[in-house]
Amino acid sequence: MKKTILVAMLATTLFACTNPEATTKTGTDDAMMAEFKENSKVVEAGFKAFAKNDLAEFATYIADTIKFHSPSINDTVAIGKEAMLERLANFHKIIKNFNPVVEVVLPGLDTATMKADGSVRTYVRWQSESAVNGVKFNQKFYAVYKFNKDHKIVDADEYFDVTGLLNAATATKQ
Repeated sequence: MKKTILVAMLATTLFACTNPEATTKTGTDDAMMAEFKENSKVVEAGFKAFAKNDLAEFATYIADTIKFHSPSINDTVAIGKEAMLERLANFHKIIKNFNPVVEVVLPGLDTATMKADGSVRTYVRWQSESAVNGVKFNQKFYAVYKFNKDHKIVDADEYFDVTGLLNAATATKQ
């Protein structure tokens, strides 16, 4: 009986001295944060490629099987890579001098575990100029990007005021 009590006390002492962070931090958590950091680099590089109107480079950051969810009203069906690139090219027809000011980049979370899942959430303020009328403006932008194992974007969900952007870019200069 004394041995049982002694073993129980020793076990209790060992568990009590264990760092709580060490019991909750797993290799998987660290791995997913590492994935997030690598994927954040892809998002930033993609923004830079888009800003300089290098859609060929931009295309290298997205998977051929991407599902792009547009911010447009009633646009509820995801489109593929070619349609996405065509839409992005159309922005460059009416807007120039894109400058992405990345305000915050955050890890995406698994909604069940609330732990990083490797995806990237980003808040950006795009500063631009109308190619039509020369008006300078900025646009708030939020997006969530999910990646495959090769760090290519497989799902993009973007949020911004498309109508406001188009109105600013095509309005009569005052």
